[in-house]
Amino acid sequence: MVTIFQVALGAPESDLIPKLPGQTQNISFKQYSGYITTNKVNGRALFYYFVEAEKNPTSSPLTLWFNGGPGCSSVGFGAFMEHGPFKPISEGLLEQNKYSWNKESNMLYVESPVGVGFSYSNTTSDNTSNDTLSAQDNLDFLLNWLEKFPELKDVDIYLAGESFAGHYVPLLAALVVDHNKRPNITPIKLKAILLGNPLLDLEICVNNGEYLWSHGLISDSSYLMDQTVCNNSRYLNIYYQDDWTQACQDVSNNITADIGDAVDIHDVTLGACLSDIPTQAIPSRDHGKIHTMSLQKINDIDLCVGDKILAYLNNQEVQKALHANTTSLPYPWDFCFGPLFYQENNMANDIKPVLAKLLEGGLPIFLFSGDQDAVVPLTSTRTIVDNLAKELKLFKLLRYSPWYDQKQVAGWTQAYGTPINGKNQTLLTYATVRGASHTVPYTSPSEALALFRALLKGLPLPNK
Repeated sequence: MVTIFQVALGAPESDLIPKLPGQTQNISFKQYSGYITTNKVNGRALFYYFVEAEKNPTSSPLTLWFNGGPGCSSVGFGAFMEHGPFKPISEGLLEQNKYSWNKESNMLYVESPVGVGFSYSNTTSDNTSNDTLSAQDNLDFLLNWLEKFPELKDVDIYLAGESFAGHYVPLLAALVVDHNKRPNITPIKLKAILLGNPLLDLEICVNNGEYLWSHGLISDSSYLMDQTVCNNSRYLNIYYQDDWTQACQDVSNNITADIGDAVDIHDVTLGACLSDIPTQAIPSRDHGKIHTMSLQKINDIDLCVGDKILAYLNNQEVQKALHANTTSLPYPWDFCFGPLFYQENNMANDIKPVLAKLLEGGLPIFLFSGDQDAVVPLTSTRTIVDNLAKELKLFKLLRYSPWYDQKQVAGWTQAYGTPINGKNQTLLTYATVRGASHTVPYTSPSEALALFRALLKGLPLPNK
């Protein structure tokens, strides 16, 4: 059987991917990838991978996905590890992902900022970025991308991501809201934002001593020092190492020794990749420490998928099929360790006021947490949600209660809202995902798809 592609009206035929190397399955949807120039003078371009929805792509919503870091690839993590249509298996072959999010939405994966993955600039200084620059670049990307795909200008758009996308997504959403107020423009139909294990307020989000202790990873004495000597926060923050006292350094050393070197705190239940193929080790750099590529789990999860993705995306035939690396970058593609330098003082930017303003404007926000993540633990995100609800005087539409997937408890959820035009509208939803990691769709793909489906349909999570 031969798959016949019919190029969508207005879509760039030059960016069409007839078939990916290693793709043995025939598919009903189209794939595109390439570059969108966001600054012609500097030669700045962001790389994208776009997957049409399986059904009715021109009427289905469009979801932009960003990964965190800052400095980690949305193509490597989001598309090929988490919820894209394919995952690499042995010898460069691809298998179809039965939990792909393009079952519900058109999916657009963006490698942002410049210096991440295949994204690049001809101006070296562009590799230094911050919240303001990356947000504007992401807006320019979206506007220019929609010019390439004009048939999707009128569909509902969702902004989504995880980890440091807790900065990227709300700041981009705020710029979209401002853009829509301009005269004589086609408004972007922004419907909601979705964030998993998001970094929103550094002081709250990295406050994980209690989480580590309650899960048995650190001793009573280390927990006591965590609560007293270093005030339970900054000593664990890699971006404030210059502020550490010797006492805080000692606390950090004790906690590191307690945890050991065989546990990944992005999921405290993780197994390890035991492949006999030598691991392609990458030097550690600060901007990648909050979101590493070593996320692995037992029970139907490929423990070594990170190594396979790394090999796949560095294959020249794959890059050619993706229309990637067209400028012959002087470094290999990597999950998190490109030339990007993100200004460290931006890590501490408090995003809660941005979320509050978006909620006041009526934009729904959905936050979720893998409950095995000790980097941005569920307790931190839940605290932020509760604070926002109190500040904005939102009332509980749904009490804290279990939600279900495939007849099993998938986590716990709570929803807040406000009356609009005589009807209660859900504005702020929070959910945990039981047994999930920092990258929920990787370790809990079925639950993540159920959660995503509920968001798009505007429905509460299943309670039976």
